Amino acid sequence: MLTRTVSPRFVMISRWRLQTTRERLWELLINPVNWPDWWPYLASVSHLANGDRDGIGSQHAFLWRSGLGYLLRIVMTTRRVERLRELEAAASGDLRGIGLWLIEEASADAVSLTYRWDVELSKPWMRLWVPLLRPIFAWRHFAVMACGARGMARQLGCRLSEIEEWSVISPVDEGVPVS
Repeated sequence: MLTRTVSPRFVMISRWRLQTTRERLWELLINPVNWPDWWPYLASVSHLANGDRDGIGSQHAFLWRSGLGYLLRIVMTTRRVERLRELEAAASGDLRGIGLWLIEEASADAVSLTYRWDVELSKPWMRLWVPLLRPIFAWRHFAVMACGARGMARQLGCRLSEIEEWSVISPVDEGVPVS
């Protein structure tokens, strides 16, 4: 017999269109200790380790507020850098997985910034309640990201002309055998 279980995995994508240059956006992204200055739900960022000359291997500890009374502690370790284009890090802590920032030209005076967040819940209470709270976890993620987009635009002194968001994975795992 097969049963359905709700996956603790989330794949969520946010895309923002900002009237700025790759260079200005890149400088903001590669300095996460300053993100709390403009990202309202980010309580703190601590620098834990330096990486190589490209930043690969650098580590930062993030403390995120959910807006619903719980906190998320996440350590991000940079694993891939393509200057002015891509920044990828592995997450550990309350969430495990991969976060990827992707910068693309949108027009002569604008860039698209995409964040792909492919993570699995680590906190036992979140894993237990994911069947009921999955839509709320996703909703809060996107609310936190939208606040980040607006804060980033303010910090850069530029126009935010578009926010898109979507989840690319079904909330249900099919075909889990039950003995």
